[in-house]
Amino acid sequence: MSEFRADLEPLVAPGAIDHHVGDMTATVAADVPLRRVQASVAAAQQWLPIDGDPDLSVGELVETNSTGPLRLGYGAWRDLLLGAQFRNGSGELITAGGRTVKNVAGYDLTKFMVGQRGVFGKIVTITMRLYKRPAGAILATFEPNARLIGKLLPSTTRPQWAMLTADALLCGYVADALTLDFYETTLAAADVKPRTIERRTLEQDIEHRAQLFRGDFRVSVPPAKVADFIAVAKPTKWVADPAFGIVVGAGDDLQIRGAAQALSGTASFPRRDGSAGPLFDVPSPAQRQLLERLKKSFDPDNRLAPLPWQAQTAQTSS
Repeated sequence: MSEFRADLEPLVAPGAIDHHVGDMTATVAADVPLRRVQASVAAAQQWLPIDGDPDLSVGELVETNSTGPLRLGYGAWRDLLLGAQFRNGSGELITAGGRTVKNVAGYDLTKFMVGQRGVFGKIVTITMRLYKRPAGAILATFEPNARLIGKLLPSTTRPQWAMLTADALLCGYVADALTLDFYETTLAAADVKPRTIERRTLEQDIEHRAQLFRGDFRVSVPPAKVADFIAVAKPTKWVADPAFGIVVGAGDDLQIRGAAQALSGTASFPRRDGSAGPLFDVPSPAQRQLLERLKKSFDPDNRLAPLPWQAQTAQTSS
């Protein structure tokens, strides 16, 4: 349930982590880096299964919806968040959700905070579910065929993440030791056999994903159209999440955007050097009207970040 009382206090102080070990949840201040969250909960053999730059704060990762291939096995921020506190444009502290899974009556404003980039509110704290920390990982390398993921997903060799490159389909499995033994045996005997099966640590698995799944653009297309996008856009480098139709990499911005739009997809260009392109394509008039009404409700005095097309217009006029 969401509360709108202006006298509420943050659940934790800036820089603080309140780890509820028995509940397998944690309430974390928005300014805490992901790396410190992982180190803190690892002491209790627990884990936050999310991809993202470990040196960025969890608040920034939630506001930008920084989600990677691990979404296949554990879900994205929308699935992991149980609660959030944020300040609207009037400075009021709004509390949404709580520490339990079924805690929402009415509008679920927790999920509303994911990916909104500070437009509707500035996140102060988040409460998230945790999982038992995996004992290790397996990397299975297949032929570079995106359609193989469709055969793996309904099978006993369903991976927790998958990435497609020009050279291979990489599938990752993270689990306890006994389950990893099962995966290793089952993969070796499967009808679609991987080229290689490599056992490795959880840290190696996390680092590999972080190094590979990055780029100057992020495109979302229907999963069945990933190969078509690559053929049309001709990126200079790329890696794709074939399960969700996400492609990241580098290439010509206009060509990337045109190819995405031609395949009913969207493109964004999040760069760290301040030269970011549009955060997403301008929505339809009906969607735009709805978002602008929401913006006015949460930020009547325009104190928060502007909507993406408003920011783009301001940059053009200046």
